[in-house]
Amino acid sequence: MKVWLVMAGKNIKKITLLNIHWGFSIGGVGKYVATIDNVGDYAPIASDSLCILCEDWHCDRQTLSELRAQEVVIKSRFDISWLWRVATEIDRIKPDVIMTHGFNGHFVSIMTGLLCSHKPVKICSYHGLYHAPTKARTFIQPVLNFITEYYIRSVVQSAVSVAHYSREYLLGRGINKDKVTVVHNGIDFLDEPPAGTRDSLRAEWGVAEGEVLLGIASRIDPVKGLDYLVDAVIELLKDGVNLKLVVIGTGTLEQELKTKAINSGCADSIIFTGFRNDIANCLAAFDLFMLPSLAEYHSIALLEAMRAKKAIIATDVGGNTESVRHEQEALIVRPANVGDLANAIRQLVANPQQAEQLAAAARARFEQEFTTEKMVKSTAQWVMQSLASS
Repeated sequence: MKVWLVMAGKNIKKITLLNIHWGFSIGGVGKYVATIDNVGDYAPIASDSLCILCEDWHCDRQTLSELRAQEVVIKSRFDISWLWRVATEIDRIKPDVIMTHGFNGHFVSIMTGLLCSHKPVKICSYHGLYHAPTKARTFIQPVLNFITEYYIRSVVQSAVSVAHYSREYLLGRGINKDKVTVVHNGIDFLDEPPAGTRDSLRAEWGVAEGEVLLGIASRIDPVKGLDYLVDAVIELLKDGVNLKLVVIGTGTLEQELKTKAINSGCADSIIFTGFRNDIANCLAAFDLFMLPSLAEYHSIALLEAMRAKKAIIATDVGGNTESVRHEQEALIVRPANVGDLANAIRQLVANPQQAEQLAAAARARFEQEFTTEKMVKSTAQWVMQSLASS
C-alpha cells in the first residue's frame, strides 16, 4: 500500500529530496541509493540525485544512469569549482530535504551550506566507518570519520543507519539516540537465472565434476579479509580437499593475492575474474558463499547470497549476525582467522546436508526481513518523520 499518499483524499504537497554524492564507486552505497530512490512509492517524495565526478574516476555508470543523476564534472580532486556549482544548484532546486551518502558527501553538504541562501532540512545515511583501501590513504581515515560524526551530531536532523551495530557505535561516540534510526538494507526478488547458467559458468572457470566451488564477490581491499580466505583455501588444497575458489571483483590487493596463489602452486584452483556485472548468475554457480571481512556494517553481498539460497560462511563482524545467525542461516567464524575459515569450509564440504539446510534457512530469512519493499517503506516513513520533527 502507498502508505502516505492515501490520506483521506487530502492533497498533499510533494516533498523534494535531493541526494548528494561525491563519486559513485561500485559497491554497497551505490546500490543503497538506487534502492531508496523509490521512496516516492510510499510517501509524497520526489527524489533526485546530484553527483560530483571526475572524468577518470572509476564509477558505477549503470546505477548512475538508472538514477538519472545530474553530474557535476570536475578536472581533479583539487578542482573546487564543484563548491559554487553545487551551491547554485541547491539554490535553484530549493529542495525540502538534502540527503547525503558516504563520507565525502557529508563534507560537500557542510561546505555548500556555507554558500547557499536556501536552507533545507539535512539528513544522511550511515553505513559505518571509513576504511582506507591503501596505506597511502590511511592518513585521511580519521579525518573522514571525524567529519561524519560531526555531521551527524551537529548538522543533520536525523541519520538512518543500516545496522544496529553502526547505531550503537554512534551512540558510543556521544550522539543522541533520538538522532539515529535503523533501517536494514533490502534487495529485490529476482527471477531464477536462465537454464544452464550454473553449468556454463562452472565450465568457464574450470570447475571439475565433484569439486566444491567457493565464491565471493567483493572489492579486493584489505578490509575484506580476502588474504585470510586465500590462505585458508591454500591450506585446504594442500590437504587434498576437492574445491576451487572464485574471486569476483577488483581492488588494491588483487595482484598481491594472485601472486600468492601462483607462489603456492594453487593458481589453477584460485580464480580471479575481475569485475563482472552478472553477480546473480555467478552466485548460482557457487556451492558456498564466503564473506571473510574484517569489517562490515550491513552487507548487501550477504543479502544477495541469502536471496540466492547459498550456504554461507561469514565473519563475526559488524552487522553480519543481524543478517545471518550461527548454525541457523550460516556458519559464523572469527575474523582474521585462517584456521576458523578452513574448519568451517571443511565442515560444510563434508556435510552437504547441513549446507543445504543453512541455505534454505538463509533464503527464508531474506524473504521475511530484507526485501526492498520493507526497506524502502521504512526509509520513506523515516524521511517524513525527520521532516515533521524539524
